[in-house]
Amino acid sequence: MNIGLKTEKIDDISVIEIEGEVDTYTSSKIKQDILKVVDQTPKIVISMEKVKFIDSTGLGILIGVLKKVKEKEGEMIIVSPNSYINQIFEITGLFKVFKIVENIQQAVDHLKKNPEL
Repeated sequence: MNIGLKTEKIDDISVIEIEGEVDTYTSSKIKQDILKVVDQTPKIVISMEKVKFIDSTGLGILIGVLKKVKEKEGEMIIVSPNSYINQIFEITGLFKVFKIVENIQQAVDHLKKNPEL
């Protein structure tokens, strides 16, 4: 498995950094780990700055995580300055589904401005 996951807490916001490839082989582990974090806080930032590849299974887990976050009345923001990942979101139309920003600070600032979450 070529994947790394690091979680950091900033106030009541969980920042999850994914590194490597998000595909059929790694998606179940990633989903399991992220959902544990969602159970603790509904304010989630998922950094994909170090993701080298994502397939449809990986996109599917992101949609599943977003659904769970919304069930908890939270918000999820994806950080992706990576042109490859951004292109995948554009081609699939998922840029309309996810809030995508260029850096972690932008994501955290946005979530802090929405204290009702």
